[in-house]
Amino acid sequence: MTKRMKSLMLGATLIVALPILGGCGSNNIGYVDSIKVANNTEKGIAITKEINAKDKELQAKVAAADEATRPQVIQEARQEFAAFSNAKASEYRQYQEQQINELVKDKKLDVVIEKGAVIGGGTDVTEDLINKMGKASEADIKAMEQEAQAEASQEAQAGAQ
Repeated sequence: MTKRMKSLMLGATLIVALPILGGCGSNNIGYVDSIKVANNTEKGIAITKEINAKDKELQAKVAAADEATRPQVIQEARQEFAAFSNAKASEYRQYQEQQINELVKDKKLDVVIEKGAVIGGGTDVTEDLINKMGKASEADIKAMEQEAQAEASQEAQAGAQ
């Protein structure tokens, strides 16, 4: 689930660009690590918790289904989870884009791109964006990290069986 959430956030988020201003001057390019932003902001953690809770709810629903209805329940749960995840990813993306647009104005940047697209140069504005979006408490960050590690461990054990 965490991998799925990260993929959704990374794929759905960020390469927010403003038109590069013309003229002879140099361009001010900022970049952000969107995974770090998602994992260190109140909004990112809250949405991850909502998605994880929905996943657990649907897993319980599937587990409670009898053998005759299980295939149908699984199909419905997958569809419901996909719709819910997409809606939450869209909600997060819209909020993040709004915050990035404000950061662009505050920092007088011409463009903000994903960190992975930068080979050299540019200005890392990840921490600025985290602070603008609302930095999560250290306890919340640690709890999410522990939950992700536990989930990865469970997936590894399930894969070994």
